[in-house]
Amino acid sequence: MNLQHLKNITEVERAGSVTKAAANLFMGQPNLSKSIKEVENEIGITVFRRSAKGVYPTPEGARFLARARAVLEEMDKLEALYKQGNTARSLSVCVPEGDNAALAAAEFIRILSERESISLECITASLSRAAANVCQGACSIAAVRCPHSEEDYFRTLLREMKLRSEHLFTGEYKAILPENSRLSELDRITSEALCGYTELIMSEGCRSGFAAEGKIMLSGTEPLLLLSRLPQGYMISPALSEDTLKCMGLIQKEFETAEKYSEYIIYPEGSKPDEYAALFISCYKNAIYNK
Repeated sequence: MNLQHLKNITEVERAGSVTKAAANLFMGQPNLSKSIKEVENEIGITVFRRSAKGVYPTPEGARFLARARAVLEEMDKLEALYKQGNTARSLSVCVPEGDNAALAAAEFIRILSERESISLECITASLSRAAANVCQGACSIAAVRCPHSEEDYFRTLLREMKLRSEHLFTGEYKAILPENSRLSELDRITSEALCGYTELIMSEGCRSGFAAEGKIMLSGTEPLLLLSRLPQGYMISPALSEDTLKCMGLIQKEFETAEKYSEYIIYPEGSKPDEYAALFISCYKNAIYNK
């Protein structure tokens, strides 16, 4: 089995059809079918099942294809790294919603820009999507946030996807409010105090756990921007940095029924984060602990 075999078989998965893949690869269908069979014989599994609509991976085949894509991606990175005249590096990571990623990315770029060119891709993703991206090689590492009520699910997910985790931080969700909120004078926010207020929810964020007057679900930075303009609004969120709060015109308070959560870095078993991933992890830790 060689790299061309891997390219052939991953193209079949992408196209969903041996015929289409053969056309994309500029080779005959019999030769491509033979190439797939050679791989299946060598690794001892059936990678694809045939159907009237094309082909689809078996469960064993899906795991093999994820590794094959990761190998091809690493080869692409290796070629790009040593291609004459190209010194740019890249790193792709998954992160949970919040301001940690932005703070970490800013420090990461600041440090590296002094000595080399770097391309950084931060993908906001839920815990399960981030784990899948790392497992499939779409991201080198992922920072994930796990409520303590979901720890058993998290551990099961790591085992099934053959991922390792490193604990970063444990904290409690906070109540985030506009500076001009009537609740700003309270030291601690209670469920009763939030009656009649509108809850803003990040798409993968924490809920207050009770029926609010109204709910608005958004993603990215939009909840913070909207909240700053909504005196009757609130959000339950991990702690935000003082800079973010000041910039957005927000405050944060202790919340009486706040659930605890932990943040982790996850990456594939049998490997360690490279120097760029390790640097991003360090920047991410600083973003957390400097709050």
